[in-house]
Parts: sequence; C-alpha cells; structure tokens
Amino acid sequence: MKRSCEHCRELIVGSAYRVTSKEDGITLLNMVVCSLCSMEAKRLRLHAEEISVSTKPSSLRNRGSHPSRLGI
Repeated sequence: MKRSCEHCRELIVGSAYRVTSKEDGITLLNMVVCSLCSMEAKRLRLHAEEISVSTKPSSLRNRGSHPSRLGI
C-alpha cells in the first residue's frame, strides 16, 4: 500500500515522518507526512520523527494478533 502525505497529499517516497503537537497533555496534531513537510514542521518547532511505514495493509498486519470478536 502506498502512503500519501497527510499535509500536502503527495505520495511519500523514501522516509515518512510523524508530526505531533501536544498542549497540556492533549494531542492537537498527529499526522504522517513526507520529508519536505517534516522539514516545514520542524521549522515551525513541531515535533517530527522518522517512522517505519509498512507496505502491508493493517488488516493483514494485525491478523491473528487479536482474538476474533465474532468467534468466526
């Protein structure tokens, strides 16, 4: 699955970054962005860290890790 930047909507090529902002323990911002948008976030003094983006869809990645609620 290809990821797109949640800020500029461009395809993320290379590293992805999580940009977050909290105030008084409340998360105000939590986005996965491209490297260019992460640089802009850092310039604005927001927290940005490189993350690993899996190519597997989350439904396949989590299969078997949680018991089925439906009992199927």
